[in-house]
Amino acid sequence: MRHSAVLATAACLVTGAALYVTRGVLDQLVTPEGPVRVALFPPWQALVGFTALAAIGLLWLSSRHSPRGTTTALVRPPIGRLALPGLASSLLLVPYLPWLPDAWPFVQALAGPLRGIVWLVLIVQLVWVSWRMRPPRLRWLDGAPLWQLAAGVGLAVAVTSGVVATRLTGTVLFPAGDEPHYLVIAQSLWRDGDLAIENNHQRGDYRDYFTRDLEPHYLTRGADGKIYSIHPVGLPVLVAPIYAAGGYRAVVGALVLMAALAAALAWALVARMSGPGAATFAVAAIGGTSPFLLNTFTVYPEIAAGLAVMIAVTMAFGGSPRAGAGRWVACGVAAAMLPWLSSKYALMSGALLLVAAGRAWTSRADAPGLPRSLAALAVPYALSIAAWFAFFQAYWGSPWPSAPYGALLQTSPLNLVEGAPGLLFDQEYGLLAYAPVYALALSGLAAMWRSGGEPRRRALELAVIFGALWATVGAFRIWWGGSAAPARPLASGLLLLAMPIAAAFAAAGAGTARRAGHHALLWLSVGLTVVLVVAQNGLLIANDRDGTSRLLEYLSPRWPAWTMAPSFVHHEPATALVQAGVWVLAGLAGVVVLARVRTHTPGGASLAALGAGTAVVTACALAVPALTADGSQPGIDLRARSRLDVLDAFDRAALPNAVLYAPLRPVEPVDLEPLIHLTVEPGARRDPQPIRVLHNGRFSLPAGRYAVEVIWSGGARGEGVQLGLQVGRIGPPLATWTVTPSPGGTWRETFVLPASANFVALRGDVAIEPAIAVIRFTPIDVVDAGMRPRTPPVLSARADRGVVMLFHDEQIYPEASGFWSVGGARTLVTLAFGDEAQPRVLRVHSGGIPNRTVLSGHGWRRTLDLTPAQPVDVPLPEGPSVFHLAIDTRDAYVPARRDPASTDERRLGIWVEIPR
Repeated sequence: MRHSAVLATAACLVTGAALYVTRGVLDQLVTPEGPVRVALFPPWQALVGFTALAAIGLLWLSSRHSPRGTTTALVRPPIGRLALPGLASSLLLVPYLPWLPDAWPFVQALAGPLRGIVWLVLIVQLVWVSWRMRPPRLRWLDGAPLWQLAAGVGLAVAVTSGVVATRLTGTVLFPAGDEPHYLVIAQSLWRDGDLAIENNHQRGDYRDYFTRDLEPHYLTRGADGKIYSIHPVGLPVLVAPIYAAGGYRAVVGALVLMAALAAALAWALVARMSGPGAATFAVAAIGGTSPFLLNTFTVYPEIAAGLAVMIAVTMAFGGSPRAGAGRWVACGVAAAMLPWLSSKYALMSGALLLVAAGRAWTSRADAPGLPRSLAALAVPYALSIAAWFAFFQAYWGSPWPSAPYGALLQTSPLNLVEGAPGLLFDQEYGLLAYAPVYALALSGLAAMWRSGGEPRRRALELAVIFGALWATVGAFRIWWGGSAAPARPLASGLLLLAMPIAAAFAAAGAGTARRAGHHALLWLSVGLTVVLVVAQNGLLIANDRDGTSRLLEYLSPRWPAWTMAPSFVHHEPATALVQAGVWVLAGLAGVVVLARVRTHTPGGASLAALGAGTAVVTACALAVPALTADGSQPGIDLRARSRLDVLDAFDRAALPNAVLYAPLRPVEPVDLEPLIHLTVEPGARRDPQPIRVLHNGRFSLPAGRYAVEVIWSGGARGEGVQLGLQVGRIGPPLATWTVTPSPGGTWRETFVLPASANFVALRGDVAIEPAIAVIRFTPIDVVDAGMRPRTPPVLSARADRGVVMLFHDEQIYPEASGFWSVGGARTLVTLAFGDEAQPRVLRVHSGGIPNRTVLSGHGWRRTLDLTPAQPVDVPLPEGPSVFHLAIDTRDAYVPARRDPASTDERRLGIWVEIPR
């Protein structure tokens, strides 16, 4: 009893401290003596509050395990075992220790975005322990038909995919890559009734869903001299009527439903073999993680192919014998669809046919219906394949699927050296890099093999089918799939892995350390997926094929985490294989350790699993860079960062306690301001920016007052040089200064940002760039984080008559004395009035047509019916100096359509200016 109370108290203290530091921020600032860690923390009273919160939560969970009528939950033995996962939250305290984070800088990642994933894993472990100690009675599941449960799983997948699709589609990410080209083929089918796409591109049909220019994807013209896309026609044929009915959004919805149906089929099949619990875990591991989830709404063949695969496998493995020949017809048709969806599925299609034929032979070996079953399987497949070859003959004059590519051959077995392991381990595109839970598929196949009999046969069949896909896409030169989400080339076969994942889950005893490890892997993978979807508007999904994962860059901003992960794009295969081998060996060691853990309490099992996982990652973080460092991968120059966490989070009220390390001592937050600055020097930033800025030096700055300094080089000469302050990645500078360079001297100016901007830079003539040794931005008075105006990303800015206007739309049209809003749409503008006595008035007119507009913001609304050439002055309500204005216009004014002499095709709404 005393031991349990001690454990519970320790867990509450550690968890409370972890919650406290999680609410703070850790950063490194560059000083003349070198990098120094600094931290900002909430008030010390919050530490007591978080500890009390942890205790209340633990008591509440413990009360669930007490007999009815008992109120002494604190002294009951379960509370100590229940609290054990909370001790693992001590990991989040490590980055704030005095010495260790400087010796092992990789642990500082635990103080960044990674801490959210750690908390997710810890909370789920605590829930799992509570569940195992007192499993709830889910009576509503007892006796529920299998098809209803499968439908529920499909609905969950559809909702999850739909939410992610709503967030990411219609952006620069989706549709992109080859997606518009599949849609163009579909448009050609339903609009023109043919596959020739040249006229569709000339008409700009793709502008319904794609704003940039799009050239047709073709390498050789067809036999009739027309342009046909190199992309397969299977998916466009499927979605053409759907696009005709509802456009791009309807196609996305149809793909989400296909993914949901495929997941439901996979769950039903696995549930009959391994049980509903294991099946649910397996489908969650696939449907809830990025390699499958991020492909469920992309206009690629992967999801349609995945559905075809699951139909074929369900019919072959789990079809009812009473279905007769119809079962095998469905299997043959589903397998036959795959080559039409993509030539890369041809080998997998053949593997499915062979497996199905073997199943038909086994199920009807002693029955006279065997020839009929085999014929039902083979005839539709043979007819479809014959039509497939005839299609290429008719359109390209050659029956071979490579005909659309002409002389360009990109598939070779030699590519498997990089492609096969790269599809699994590569840090930018590998399956395991983004969803480590898939590692359970390998252990599950081993468990199925050891079981012998039918499980062994299924393991072999799954390995053949998935291996056919893996070998085909791995042999492709661009094995990563071009511009694609992680592991997209494998997405069509991922649901096949539900069976071995479920087998691994079932083989690990309930409540064991291995089972706890499985849950940790699942929720680590889910956490990584959430980061990909939410952080930076999804931009972490799009990698640059430069050998460094954007996800790792985000999770570890101050230590090059990409040096500890394999890169089959950047490194030679031998180096990348060594990196992957270290991870595999460390993972196997962790599995062996967990298998030997003999604890019989879920809390101990959970703590052992979390400890083993921490040890594996730590070992790899230390060993991989030491074994494979060759200096070719970029490190992190702390002086060249574009933003500082301590600056973004700076808040004197919410984070009043500051700590400065080396030596460790408490300071006031204002004492850190002289140390905070952002700089760029020649050559420090190699990535070009959307708009050319001096030394590629783009910065992210919160609202506040700043000083910008230019330190001239010794050879600086000239006079009357123009320097501009660029705020936003488009448009003209917000302010312009005329300066005279002086050798070795410093030019300094101050400016105010009324709202936070993630693109602040200095612009100037290219000729002046060699004369600039350093550009530095230093905060003078930063607005506290809790007081900063909340605005959408600032894309451009201009100042007029003391008013700073921040624009949040690429299609907004600022000019010398005002700006045009977007016609027929909503325009968002942030107005910052620098002088409280300044009249808050806008002058608007409608251009060359009558127009209705609605101005609104801060609870205020004004509707105007405007007529041409009649400006109207609109007073804005009194309020904060920063005013968020929304402009909605009914119609669009296109100057070129009103004036034959004009070439201006812009869709203009209303003109807005600050009256004199």
